[in-house]
Amino acid sequence: MALSKIFKWNPLLRKHIATGFLTLTVLAVISLRIINYNMYPWISRRPLSGRSVLRYDRLQPLRDMFENASKVKDIGQRSNHEGTGKTKVTLSDLQEVNNKVSVLLLVIVTTAPSRYERREAIRATWWKNCDGIEVKCKFFTDGLQLSEEQERELSTEQKTHGDIEFMALEVTRVFGIRFLLQIMWAKAKFDFAYMLHMDDDYFLCMERLKAELYQRPRKTLVWGSYHCSFQDLIYVDEAWILFTSDVIERFLAQDPHSILCHPHSDQQIAFWLSSLYGNKTNLIEFDDRRLHHFPPARELDIFNNVSRVCDSYLGVHGSSPEMIRNFWRNSGDGARLIKRSLTLTRITETCHFPNVFNISLFDRPPYQFELRPCIANPRWTPNEGMWLGTHQGKVEVQEVSRQG
Repeated sequence: MALSKIFKWNPLLRKHIATGFLTLTVLAVISLRIINYNMYPWISRRPLSGRSVLRYDRLQPLRDMFENASKVKDIGQRSNHEGTGKTKVTLSDLQEVNNKVSVLLLVIVTTAPSRYERREAIRATWWKNCDGIEVKCKFFTDGLQLSEEQERELSTEQKTHGDIEFMALEVTRVFGIRFLLQIMWAKAKFDFAYMLHMDDDYFLCMERLKAELYQRPRKTLVWGSYHCSFQDLIYVDEAWILFTSDVIERFLAQDPHSILCHPHSDQQIAFWLSSLYGNKTNLIEFDDRRLHHFPPARELDIFNNVSRVCDSYLGVHGSSPEMIRNFWRNSGDGARLIKRSLTLTRITETCHFPNVFNISLFDRPPYQFELRPCIANPRWTPNEGMWLGTHQGKVEVQEVSRQG
């Protein structure tokens, strides 16, 4: 009662109190914006309307190519272990959406259908740091010519975890075409600042990577482990490559009818970079020696009992499922705030050869193949099954099993 009389007879006081409330409201809003920017700075780039600009209608011929591949008819009968072109799993939708999801980092892990143990090891470890807010993580595997048993198992796995995308491809050496499909899907569904493309036998120090991304370049960045053994064959290995969004956009700006593919995605990517960026002086090519690439970690005793692996490495390639679980138990990969400036070693600093890639110098098997138009959905090794990579210095592939 007394307060109401004071307010009634003292309009100046009412004005001061109203002004004070308004000031506090403004300060609270500004504080929340600052907190949100510090925690999630990429959010400021989201369109205010919540709708994304559709940019990739011109890729429809490539979408049609993948769609047609998924419509291959069954011929004859198959056993529980024989594959067919037709599939019961739900293949990835490459159609671009208006309401793209904004994330700092999109992680795409290429995995063969049979690599269940690798996927489970990843899910039990660093995959837990894919929070869906800063980071979104997806497995990509082949969805065509699967056996009935594989279809059942993969369908169950997808229903359980919901983290697998199935490609309209079969299990053979077409890593370049897989990469094309993956970046088409990424740009159709997400507004990301960075995209990491990696193998399923990599242990990743996710928290360290996330913390570093806030200080890394936001444009023209290609980050990975580079090959520098031969002159004019300088390229980043396909097992772990991180790109800024604009580089992926540049890849997809190529004419869908003439863009060229290769069975090995690292050769394809190196060719694209050379074709699109010329001498590449405008590119930031980060050769990160904290990525252990070769020999595979599972062949080296030094990784058997290593502790706090993330103190020395950002990622470890060639890790067995058991090693991935062991690394995780004492990885040293906790949430961190990086206040010091970070080192960025360009390939021009780490390699004694000029930064040149000439694909014609791959002149012998098993890596020598001609580039072919992606639109033709080409196959270079039709009788070959799963590519097993290099083990103990030898290249291994799994031949396609034939049942009579």
